[in-house]
Amino acid sequence: MFRQLNHLTVVADGRYARPEELNFLRDYLASVETRISAYEKIRAEAEMMVDKIQAMQKAENPRCFHLINGDRSEICRRDLGDTIRLCASAMLFSELDLLRDNFLLWYRTIVKSFNYEASSSSTYGKFLPNMMKQLLTPEEQQVMQPVLALGSSILSE
Repeated sequence: MFRQLNHLTVVADGRYARPEELNFLRDYLASVETRISAYEKIRAEAEMMVDKIQAMQKAENPRCFHLINGDRSEICRRDLGDTIRLCASAMLFSELDLLRDNFLLWYRTIVKSFNYEASSSSTYGKFLPNMMKQLLTPEEQQVMQPVLALGSSILSE
């Protein structure tokens, strides 16, 4: 949304924006109540989602949080919570580019450096999307799905 607004400001400088240039704004405004509702649900249930996802990760691989220097479950918990929060914010503001460029690509580097790809694939390709399906209405899922798909495509093997 912000990049699109900025782009429109530049391209429409010195003239009125054409109707087709305003379509993204109409689409966003039509979905804003759904986005706010989804964001509020995610914010309220984020800790519960982290708890459940970590339990699923441990069930899948009991040593998934044992990295180079021992147990890293608290670091992984923090990272998962941050990822959920940043994904919710990207959905709220319809800002996939910022999420990709400012977080997901960086976090993928961390995942790869610790050989955490398998667990990341389960987390962002399966567990988190399933949690969102349980939490959100179909309309809310529709606005969240592009964010989850982006996260899965970058953070999954």
